[in-house]
Amino acid sequence: MIKSATLAIDLPMKALVWQDDADKVWLTYNASEYSAKEIYPRHGLTVPDEAAQALAKFLADVSDQSTR
Repeated sequence: MIKSATLAIDLPMKALVWQDDADKVWLTYNASEYSAKEIYPRHGLTVPDEAAQALAKFLADVSDQSTR
C-alpha cells in the first residue's frame, strides 16, 4: 500500500464463511488470479506470475486447513 494507497480499499483480503439453504457451509474468497489481473492493476500495480501462484497455493492451503 506504500506504492498505491488506494489499494487499501481492496486489501486486506477477506473470506466469507456462509451456510446455504441446504445447510451446507461454504468458504468463499477471491482467487489469486482475480487479485493479480483485476485488483492490483486497478491501482496501477502489477503482480508477477510467481507471486500470484504462491498466493494461490497459500489460499488453498489455508482453506484446506480451515475446513477440516
